[in-house]
This record gives sequence, C-alpha cells and structure tokens, in this order.
Amino acid sequence: MKKQIFLILALILITGNVYSQEIKANVTVNMEQIDFESRMFITSLKFDLENYINNQSFSGIEWEGTRIPVEISIFFTGANRTMFSAQMVIISKRTIRGTDDEGQSIATRFLDKEWAFEYQSGAILSYNPMRYNEFTSLIDLYMLLIVANDLDTYEELGGSKVYDDAKEIAMMASSLNKNGFSTNFAPGEMTRYSMISEMTDPRYETFRRLIFGYYVDGLDMMVEDANTGKANLTTTIHNMADFKKNKLAGPSTFLQLFYDAKAMELSQLFKGDAESPVWKDLMYLDPTNTMLYQEAKDGK
Repeated sequence: MKKQIFLILALILITGNVYSQEIKANVTVNMEQIDFESRMFITSLKFDLENYINNQSFSGIEWEGTRIPVEISIFFTGANRTMFSAQMVIISKRTIRGTDDEGQSIATRFLDKEWAFEYQSGAILSYNPMRYNEFTSLIDLYMLLIVANDLDTYEELGGSKVYDDAKEIAMMASSLNKNGFSTNFAPGEMTRYSMISEMTDPRYETFRRLIFGYYVDGLDMMVEDANTGKANLTTTIHNMADFKKNKLAGPSTFLQLFYDAKAMELSQLFKGDAESPVWKDLMYLDPTNTMLYQEAKDGK
C-alpha cells in the first residue's frame, strides 16, 4: 500500500495533476488601438494566457488523444492604464481520424465583441469555476464550450457534463449582473447566455447527435470511403434541415454558430456538384451564406 501511495504521489509531482490537458492554444494580441503606456501592462499577456490554458485541465477528465488546437486572437479596443476593453475571436479545430495535422476541420468559431477586464503583466492565473473573474472566467467559459463540442464529435452527447459546467459559469455571471450575461435576449440573438442556453437545452440533443454524425459518419468516413462519407454528409445536412423545420420555432444561435464554422468547408466539399440536394438544405439552414453556397454550386 505504501508503495502504491508513493507511486501516485510521484505521478502527481511529475505531471502536476492526475488529468491531462485538453487544449493546445496559440494566442495572438493586437495592441494597435491602445496607448503605449497601457501596453506596458499587457506585455506578457500572450505568454500568461497560453501558459494558463495549455497547463489546465478544464473538464477534469482523463483526456485521450491529441489536444484540441485553438487559435485565440485578442484585439484591444480601449485602455485606461490596467483597465482594458477588447474583442476576441476563438477558433478550434477537430482532427479528422486517419489524418495528420493537415486534416483538421474548423469545429467552432466564436466572436466576443465586448470584453472588459483589469490586467497586469505577470498575473498569476488560476482556474476556479466557482468564483467569477473578469479575465479568466470568460476564457474558461469558451474553453469548456470547445471541449464539450469536441467530446460531442466522438461520442453522442459526450460533452453534456462539460456543457453544464460552462452553463454554471454563465449562471454565476448572470447572478452577479456581469455585462454580456443577461438572461434576456431576443430569439436568435447571439449572446453568451443564448449560446449556452441552447447548447444545454434537451430540445437540441437531436442536433448535437447530428453533429456527431457529421464528423464520424461524414468527415471521418470520407478518409476511408469518400463517396460514402459524402453521401452521409448529405443525409446529415438534410436531417438538420428537418430539425430546424419541425423542432424550432425561430432562429437559433447554436445552428448559426455551427454553420459559421462549416460554411466554407461544406462549400468546398460539394463544390461543382450542382445536382446535389445539399444546396437547398444549406441555403435553408444558413441563409446568411446563400451567395457562398450558390457560387460553390456553380463551381466558382
């Protein structure tokens, strides 16, 4: 028994924790719109944030396989010494089975337009989902959404617990009246809370299962059998259109997020296949990208 305890303690000392990290993040920072004095306080932000994310287990589960590639771009829009406002773009990818890093599909694309926080270089960042922090809690929220989405692409509803963890952060922020977390939003309005509400709504479990099929029966299958994989994708897209028609009463942020990430991919996969029924479904599901789909249908 003593020997077993020693081995466990040794493992913890070596790894830092008993869980592996899920994400491999690369952070870029644009400071062009803020004054030089304020820039002094964020000189190490890129390093600080990458170190925080890449050494953190957000889900608390033993992660299998490669880590999720995530690109985070932060554009500072205002500053008053250590107080900052910024916009953030976050893109995650999902590696297609049987391929190397070149075979990556954009899985999520988030745009957060209103982020305000206090920061000083060299800040010690710690993960505490039970306590709201203007800087780390928003990062935690998006990392949890990325992990949950990734789990959903390998197992039907595999990300449910992690989605619930993300919602806990949103609910905590809402209870504290934090900007951007209001529970009042119009149907289809893209807010932090509207996204999470739909992702954790049981009514969207059908859509989440279809996302699983999109990857496993579609993209993953295409590596083995391109024709079968493409046919499965066509069926999945049609089933998503049926879901929108029969299950939804109005616009959906979840659907829009999915197609914001997938529009270019789908256009390229079906480009020039003018007779495919997929185009009608895509234009119905994602009307904002109708021109993109029409050009791809015409082979342009």
